[in-house]
Amino acid sequence: MSILNTTFNDSDGNGRITLYVNPFKNGSQFYGRFERNTITTETLIARIQKRKAGTNELAVQQIAGFLKQEILEALEKGEAVNVMDLGTLYIVPNGKFNGTNFEPDEKSPLLVKFTPSRITRGTVERINIKEIRIAENSPVITDVTDLYTGKKDLTLTAGRTALIEGQRLKLGGEEGGIFLCPADEKGNAVQTEDEWLKCPVVTRNTAKSAEFYIPDDAEGKYRIFFRSFYSNGISLCKSAKEALSDVVTVIK
Repeated sequence: MSILNTTFNDSDGNGRITLYVNPFKNGSQFYGRFERNTITTETLIARIQKRKAGTNELAVQQIAGFLKQEILEALEKGEAVNVMDLGTLYIVPNGKFNGTNFEPDEKSPLLVKFTPSRITRGTVERINIKEIRIAENSPVITDVTDLYTGKKDLTLTAGRTALIEGQRLKLGGEEGGIFLCPADEKGNAVQTEDEWLKCPVVTRNTAKSAEFYIPDDAEGKYRIFFRSFYSNGISLCKSAKEALSDVVTVIK
C-alpha cells in the first residue's frame, strides 16, 4: 500500500514582489515578479487530508490522474477545457500573420494559454503584498570593445570579435545568449525577438566578460542584449537574467 509522505508549510496569504532592472528601459525602469512557491499534486492531497481527516489519498490520486489524462486528451483533440471553474485552457496559433497568410513558428506552431475565471481572479486579489524588494543579481554591461580595432568607442566590425565587460555575465541555459537588437532613432531596442541577430559563437566567457562574434550581415545601430539563466554563476534557474548595452554602431 502506497502512503503519501509529503511535508509542507502553509503559506500565510502574503507575497513578495521582486523588482528587476528593465534592460530595455523603453517604459518602466523596473519590472516585477511575484515570488513563486510551487506546490505539487501530492501537497494538495495532503492538505485535503489535513482538512478532511480520513480521506483516501490513493483514491484522490487516482482521480487526479484520470482528470489529467482527460484534459491532455481534450487538448490533443483541439478542445478548450474549463478546469473545475478555475479558468480555461485553450489553444492559440503561434507565428506571423501577413494579411491572411499565416507563417507558423517552426518549433511551436500552436501554444496553450490559460484564462483565469472570475473566481480565480477574486481569490488572487485577496493576497497581501508584504514586501517589495530590488534584485541585486542582475547582469551589468559596463564596457564594449571591438577586438578587431581594439577601440572602446561603441563601434564594432561585422564578422569580427567583440568583448563585453561588466558583472554577472556568465552565460547559461539553452535560451540564453548574446544578441544584437536593432535600435530606433531614440536608441530604444526593438523588443520583437524575430528582428534580433544572435551572435552565434562565444569564444571566451567569465563572470566579468564575454567574447563573441558580430554576425556578417549586421550593419547599423544596435544594442547588445545579454540573457542568461544562471542564478549565481553555477546553478540554472527558470527566470532569465538580462542586460542591455549602450547603443553600438556596426560597420562592414
